[in-house]
Amino acid sequence: MAELAQVTIDRIHHYRDTVRAYQIRVDGKTIGRVKNDKQQTFEISTGVHQIRMRLMWLQSPIIEVHLAEGDHVKLRTGPNGGILQAWRIYFAPHTALFLEESDL
Repeated sequence: MAELAQVTIDRIHHYRDTVRAYQIRVDGKTIGRVKNDKQQTFEISTGVHQIRMRLMWLQSPIIEVHLAEGDHVKLRTGPNGGILQAWRIYFAPHTALFLEESDL
């Protein structure tokens, strides 16, 4: 049986992107989605993984997590800024969303 850890993604409430779910990508593969003001928890194999959020061509920077058996990592995500940060959509799409560690 594989050793497992948990990753919880908490998406903040924000007026931008409210009707669209963000893709949760681990090691380049989509493992699920998280909607505005919702939380999702996933079981992931132990080891080193790269996690990123994606919405169409927009994405967050990658976070690398080191998971041991029984670990529970909590991450927080959402759009990176309001209307004054909208330039990111076209000029820095890889930073249009944020993803950070959280205590929830």
